[in-house]
Amino acid sequence: MSNDKYKNNIVPEIKMENTMRFAFDQIKSPIAIRDLSARLVYCNQPLAALADKKSPDEIIGKYDKEFDCAILDSEEAIETFDKQYKRVFETKKPFATLELHPHAVDFPFIFHKIPYFNDQHECIGMIGYNTQLTVYSLNDFVKGHMPGSLLLNKPDDTFTERECEVMFYRLQGLKSKQAAERLNISLNTFNNYMQRIYTKVHVTEIGELREFCKTRNYHRYLPNRFLKKEAINFSDSII
Repeated sequence: MSNDKYKNNIVPEIKMENTMRFAFDQIKSPIAIRDLSARLVYCNQPLAALADKKSPDEIIGKYDKEFDCAILDSEEAIETFDKQYKRVFETKKPFATLELHPHAVDFPFIFHKIPYFNDQHECIGMIGYNTQLTVYSLNDFVKGHMPGSLLLNKPDDTFTERECEVMFYRLQGLKSKQAAERLNISLNTFNNYMQRIYTKVHVTEIGELREFCKTRNYHRYLPNRFLKKEAINFSDSII
């Protein structure tokens, strides 16, 4: 969204109550409030830290293009976020994306964006907040395990990156044929890879491999080949 659109128009002012500001200041997840020009009018300390800043005061009052941080390191990234803000302003509906920024943060996070309404139920801005993506299976729940974050970096050097790619879909529950099709390789080639993986860690079937991977956190590792886009849209259509 071009900020020039608002040069000759009045952007509604967002006045935060002190109680609201104090509440947001206590939340450990990154939170930001933007006006209809996408200018940042509030952020808490976790959001400032995500933007590589020591204090919210360094970025409040600025647009994304005026930030100097790893997540906003290209015009494409800035334009993508601007389109997401514009979607919320125009539809007046919540919108969320799964954000993958391996060169900026070591974990995926869900970027929630919800419209900010005044007392007349007019959309005058947007509240954005991030939650770290977690993995929580029914088996984890039954065993009383806490959810854990997806990893964007390999836990160790037990497996090569290619081996991680090959076993990824099997660890998620897909059959060998389905996994081979997703990877665009033959079933025979896929099975050969899996056999080498089994031999490497001294197991004989997928159940044993899955248990081994849980001890090393490989069941939470997202291989680099699957990080082709920085944002995955949770709604019914991509921007």
